Amino acid sequence: MKVKPRPNQVVAIKAALKGLHGRSKRALVVMATGLGKTLTVAFITKQYSAKRVLFLVHNNFILRHAVDEFRKVFNEKTRIACYNGMSKAGAENADIVFATWQTMGRNLGKWDRNHFGLVIVDEAHHTGAETYLPVAKYFSAAKLAITATPDRTDDLDIREVFGPEVVNITLEEAIARGWLPRIEYHVITDKSLDENTLQQIVGEIRQGKKRFTMAEVNRRLFIRKREEEIAQIIDGYRQKAIIFCQSIRHAERMARFLSAAETFHSKKGKGGRDNQDQNLAVLQSLAKGWIRQVCAVNAFNEGVNVPSIGVVVFCRVTESLTIFRQQLGRGLRPGKEKLIVLDFVGNLERIQLVQDMMNKVADLHEQLTSPQARKREGYTRKPFEVSGAGFEFTFSDKVVDLMEVMGQCEQDFYPTWQEASKAAIALGIRSSRSYGVMYKKDPRLHSYPIEKYPDFPGWKKFLDKGYYITWQEASKAAIALGVTDFDSYKILHHKDPMLPPALYFQYPDFPGIDEFLGRETFYPTWQEAAKAAIALGISSSTKYNPTYKKDPRLHGSPFKKYPDFPGWKKFLNTESKVYPSWQEASKAAIALGISTAPSYSPTYKKDPRLPSNPDRRYPDFPGWSTFLGK
Repeated sequence: MKVKPRPNQVVAIKAALKGLHGRSKRALVVMATGLGKTLTVAFITKQYSAKRVLFLVHNNFILRHAVDEFRKVFNEKTRIACYNGMSKAGAENADIVFATWQTMGRNLGKWDRNHFGLVIVDEAHHTGAETYLPVAKYFSAAKLAITATPDRTDDLDIREVFGPEVVNITLEEAIARGWLPRIEYHVITDKSLDENTLQQIVGEIRQGKKRFTMAEVNRRLFIRKREEEIAQIIDGYRQKAIIFCQSIRHAERMARFLSAAETFHSKKGKGGRDNQDQNLAVLQSLAKGWIRQVCAVNAFNEGVNVPSIGVVVFCRVTESLTIFRQQLGRGLRPGKEKLIVLDFVGNLERIQLVQDMMNKVADLHEQLTSPQARKREGYTRKPFEVSGAGFEFTFSDKVVDLMEVMGQCEQDFYPTWQEASKAAIALGIRSSRSYGVMYKKDPRLHSYPIEKYPDFPGWKKFLDKGYYITWQEASKAAIALGVTDFDSYKILHHKDPMLPPALYFQYPDFPGIDEFLGRETFYPTWQEAAKAAIALGISSSTKYNPTYKKDPRLHGSPFKKYPDFPGWKKFLNTESKVYPSWQEASKAAIALGISTAPSYSPTYKKDPRLPSNPDRRYPDFPGWSTFLGK
């Protein structure tokens, strides 16, 4: 099936290629969920024309989807291989390798730093994890990173790895431009309103008798509505639906009240086994129409692709704007006319969030279209209703009354991010994730400071607590706490507020966990380590791992240990074993009776001086026909 880039993808492709061909050879592409990020990457890959490509993902759901998307762009001649816990066959000779971070991280030593010409990092906001960052930094290739959420849920910044965004298409812009299916966004309430109390509060506000805080209004007005009532509303829509729930228990309870629902979450199954197989079965049942609704928790936020979703339901209040956008994006896949959103909000802050989003969409739409175009499409903008060609936001009458209440509530927030920063740090807040939980302890802290302050400097600077300046100082503090490895560091570093959550990010010269913890007994140079490895009879990277432990001074990953590591062939002195020219290799191959390119792979090993890929080994390779004497 041939596909062509959509308008938003054309914008991203052009920007990414400019970055990849630039001096830094890197590009960070930020695109809202639903705009076809993986397909965009496939188009970029094809136009960049790297000889070998590595595509890194963090789970097998995304890996399978990525392979399917790339096949829409690349023909069958392109050799594609998976490199994960289930399969590694053919990866060494593949044109494009789709790998999970976990598997690649465990096997880095088997790969040459220069093997790939392009490394693609999908869902790039995961890169900051201690287990992922070494993989991203290992390969010397050009790097293409793509994500819908560049701001992580901690104080790390992926821009330190991939550079600033070359393009950033926000969800609001995509909606305003009509690049996504039409959205009908209905703001309801998941809690019944105490009508008498509401009118009493409205009356007191209008008469100027009293001012209220949001917390007080939330506490007085909202009474929890039963799951049965919410389920009846959802069942009234016959399309396939995702219902985002507060917890696994909540999801399981909601599923019982709905007519054709299953749950999707990350809870371990019997024997501690992963729930991945069960989740995959749920997706297949939804795609085939055996069920109509999925009650999901955060496991559904990313890496899941179900194009046929027609309804997204919010039965939870998300503390994170990032998670809210991810969940909304689950239904914004191309191929449908519209998406219906039912937002059963539970507090005034959520109503404010949706109204802010509505106003941003409206502002952008007015900037991007002419008055004549808006008139033709029947564009309408009122305080609590906005409708255009690609969107419709509607607030109920009750919500309109609530908005009047909220407008009069005391919102004495800190006027600058600097003052808010000091207050957040004083509360012991260490990341944006903990901010979402703890900010309520100070009523002057805004729930979304990234939205509140136009000059918000990023979470890292906002929550900067003054970490140790050098890794050597941090090392002494970590050793004093009893840290023995990365896992214990994650647990214990909180006891010292000057220890950063991620060592690789904080210290560019971080030497590795062994040296950091004072266990450095390795050879000081790669040349000395090379002599020791050769003395043990190690002749390849694959033989290094099971053998190097015979010498306690050999590092498990010399390519990480030595910044000037020259590559495995030079390290193990195996470069000279390969024929230096294609002409000599040609004679040897013909002597073995090799007559076709397919017969080369199973036969060349009979001569240890023949390279596995002569077409890649020799820059002046003349083509297989000439090489094999035809």
